[in-house]
Amino acid sequence: MLADKEFLEKLLDYIGKKLKHEVRGLLIGGNAMMFYDLRGQTKDLDIVLYDKNDVTGIIQIIKNHPLFRKTEITKKLPYKIKPELKEGNPTVFSNGDMPRFDLFYKNVFSIDTEQMHQLAKRSIRFDLLTLKLVEPEHLIFLKAVTGRSVDREDIVRLTKNLDINWNLFLQFALDYYEKDEKAVWFVLDTLYDIYEKENLIPEFVIKKIGSKFDLKK
Repeated sequence: MLADKEFLEKLLDYIGKKLKHEVRGLLIGGNAMMFYDLRGQTKDLDIVLYDKNDVTGIIQIIKNHPLFRKTEITKKLPYKIKPELKEGNPTVFSNGDMPRFDLFYKNVFSIDTEQMHQLAKRSIRFDLLTLKLVEPEHLIFLKAVTGRSVDREDIVRLTKNLDINWNLFLQFALDYYEKDEKAVWFVLDTLYDIYEKENLIPEFVIKKIGSKFDLKK
């Protein structure tokens, strides 16, 4: 089953009303694409939280939701992810009949999202749940790290439809290189492939990131 924006908003409102205190988080993935009006539906709902107690509390709330009571809670992903990105796997709610709910704690497949949360400009409030919408430049970074075909398609949508600040993206990528070279290598691999096929990624971005690995276009 696919979820549309209305389904997502109702679910988040349900969670927000059941919370006992203020909770902050970050909307990423297909959720973010819907709020940017670049997707009508998504098969997985992705949220990042920054307090372990909040993760535990929201897991209980989702388990008690009428539509999710029969879902299985697992750490096993229904798709392949690069072995280097295993840290930060989400808690997954899935039964095949409902949209999958992926709940992350701080890291998204080994990528630290704290700075992304701090830099996000737009907030959406659902009662006691306040979620920031990941900036498009950071969404491109996350999707370039995983590099699945659906992520590459989303990067193309983002670059074609939004005014991407490539200087901001580049600075974030170069800063992140100091923390995790491998992740930025994955970003370069994905973006170079899109650059070759679609010519949507600015050449200076490819060259600058490539120079960190002594590569010349």
